[in-house]
Amino acid sequence: MKKFGKTLIVGAALVMSMSLITGCGDDKKETGKITETSTEEAGKATPNDASDNMSFDEYVNKYGKDVKLGNYKGIEYENSPVQVTDEDVKKKVQEFVDSCVTYNEDKESVTKDGDTVNIDFVGTVDGVPFEGGDTNGAGCDLVLGSGSFIDNFEEQVEGHKAGDKFDVKVTFPENYGKDELNGKEAVFATTVNYIKVPVEAEYNDELVSKNTDYSNTADYEKSIREALQTSNDAAALSSAQNLIMVNAINSATIDNLSEDEVNSMADEIKTSIQEQAAAYNIDYATYISYYYGYSDETEFDKYVKSVCEETLKEKMVVCAIAMAENITIDDKEEAEFVKKMASDNHTSEDEVKSYYAENDIKYYTLADKVMQFMMDNGVNKAETNQNSTAATEAATEAE
Repeated sequence: MKKFGKTLIVGAALVMSMSLITGCGDDKKETGKITETSTEEAGKATPNDASDNMSFDEYVNKYGKDVKLGNYKGIEYENSPVQVTDEDVKKKVQEFVDSCVTYNEDKESVTKDGDTVNIDFVGTVDGVPFEGGDTNGAGCDLVLGSGSFIDNFEEQVEGHKAGDKFDVKVTFPENYGKDELNGKEAVFATTVNYIKVPVEAEYNDELVSKNTDYSNTADYEKSIREALQTSNDAAALSSAQNLIMVNAINSATIDNLSEDEVNSMADEIKTSIQEQAAAYNIDYATYISYYYGYSDETEFDKYVKSVCEETLKEKMVVCAIAMAENITIDDKEEAEFVKKMASDNHTSEDEVKSYYAENDIKYYTLADKVMQFMMDNGVNKAETNQNSTAATEAATEAE
């Protein structure tokens, strides 16, 4: 009966590309990204017979041979991470304190807008209970006025107190996402259990030691600062890598982009999204509209295909650079990359290997090395500016 929320998208995606992973891709929308679409089944490697049966050298040649490289050295970029401030740390500390809040149960006051209430309900349509419409006596927290329940439900809960039993009458939206409920009138036999009154936690060593892996506030705040800086460093690096890769792709001439491979990737991505929508009992059109911002399936198909085209172009350019610069990988480098990939996605190395075909894992390892080559042979404007500033300061001191 709740309005569906944005789902947590897991793990590495079916389409894995350096520029797309680091932020390139969905310029139009700020919601879902195709490269983040994955469920336990979606994203697993679909073996490509041709690629699986060739050596990795043949794999690289297959994708790199039809590329005339343009500018991939000397590209200007800026890898300048934002430094963490005391305010950033304080904000995270407050989020932690807020997460440790406890609640008293108010069974005397009348419910009003803004209250968090605990209720039970049993929903029926035409007198028949429906799936998901019953709390089964477990209680359900609801912030009145939040709009998290269907329209006009929360207003009917206001003005009651603990122990009150009453009917809430609502009409499900036409596009609610379940055929048996779309546009239907429903009645929820509702009981107010209590109003939840928050009691803010006191931030001290005791709170930290009970709820974290740290024994005091100083160590906890140090860990926050380090984690935030690591995140900022990663964001800056991703932005720099994205700029470099996009420049390399745009300056290259690519022939024989495989329409079949693009369509195959697009089909797999759309299938994974459809499966994800079905898992949440939401029809495909509603899902892509809500999560990706596309109300037209044809336009969404075009977007998916464009992502796949850019992904394939990137693979071709990466392989072409590897061939031109004689960049290769060994087993140790591949193992280290798989280990990092597993760590980054909070999974096991075996799970990573089960998700991707062997040559594809080798390719991702190679792509990482090629990207490092381009960064090493690029121009980091942040370092240039720092060196210039240092030189100016030194000259001033010498005077």
